[in-house]
Amino acid sequence: MTRSCHANTHGFQKRAPPFTQGGDESIPHHLGNYTHSHEDVAEPTYSCTSIGECDVCTPFEQKSAPYCKEYGNKERVRCEWDDPDLAENLRNQTMVYDYDAISLPSYRGCPHVKRIEHWKFIKFETFNLLVAVTSVSIVLWRQRKLARDQYQRLAQRIGVAV
Repeated sequence: MTRSCHANTHGFQKRAPPFTQGGDESIPHHLGNYTHSHEDVAEPTYSCTSIGECDVCTPFEQKSAPYCKEYGNKERVRCEWDDPDLAENLRNQTMVYDYDAISLPSYRGCPHVKRIEHWKFIKFETFNLLVAVTSVSIVLWRQRKLARDQYQRLAQRIGVAV
């Protein structure tokens, strides 16, 4: 399953100074005259492909990892930038510890863990089987009891000793 996501900059939001209109002198000259706001720039997008099965997050991950917040489960993914030029630029970065760099996720949240769902299904089917066997046993016992009671009433009416 491929999912398109917006890149997250680790919670840091960069903002450009507001642009000036009409040569506003209240903004210092060294900030420049911006022609657009930072919010108008489209965020780079990427596509993710699952490369692992859904698994339960650890207690630490449930508290700290954003992908574990919604479901409490995680799935390993391989993500690639949708824009090849952006991917090439990011690959050529020289600084490893750049706070401005956008890293692609390696996990995403997923709603169902296969082995847990399988176990729930087995328990559900076992419970249904037990209810069915109990119900059929009660119905058969009740039918025999009613037939015996009816036979005894009929035998008393016609005077046959039972």
